[in-house]
Amino acid sequence: MKIALIALVILSIVFLFGLVFMSFKLLRKAQKEELQQRRELRKTGDYQIHPQVAEEWKRLEQMKKNFEDQNNK
Repeated sequence: MKIALIALVILSIVFLFGLVFMSFKLLRKAQKEELQQRRELRKTGDYQIHPQVAEEWKRLEQMKKNFEDQNNK
């Protein structure tokens, strides 16, 4: 009976390690696919920016332009 319990514990630990390995493998595959999709979007330029981010970008560009104008005077 003890041998069966020890074997069951060892088998369950091996099974859990297998599941962890598979999940990391799937996660890495999904990360690679997402990275590839991002690269393709950057090349095409066909992506959307959140309106608040676009507004902040415009504000920063304006600040940069004002700073450069002040330095050129």
